[in-house]
Amino acid sequence: MKKISMYVFIIFLMLMLASCQNNSGFTFKGEGVNWNGELITKYDFLGKEIQSIKITYKGETPELLSVLNLLVESSDFLTWGKGEIELDKKGIYYGEDVFELETKTPSSSQIILTIDGEESESITLISNS
Repeated sequence: MKKISMYVFIIFLMLMLASCQNNSGFTFKGEGVNWNGELITKYDFLGKEIQSIKITYKGETPELLSVLNLLVESSDFLTWGKGEIELDKKGIYYGEDVFELETKTPSSSQIILTIDGEESESITLISNS
């Protein structure tokens, strides 16, 4: 009986691990005059969408920029924002798992990323999928 329970437990554990690996989503990218932007979507094992954001400053002195604010808008999900953004020395900000949705964003979505600060800009992000 213990062997059967052990086998059932191992099979259950393997199924759980396999379901956790199914988190593929979409990456929406866009380029502006001063910034590159990416919105990365992935899914947890319950099917909820988790969004991450990455922005890259294209200029030469990112350390001189003031604190930034981000706004992410789409007709396919609720608008959300992130304040007091700090870039690293290379001019990159990466916010992992910053927003969660109950539904999945379609790959056909057009997402507007607005970056506020000294080098303000709005960029349209689209998926290549």
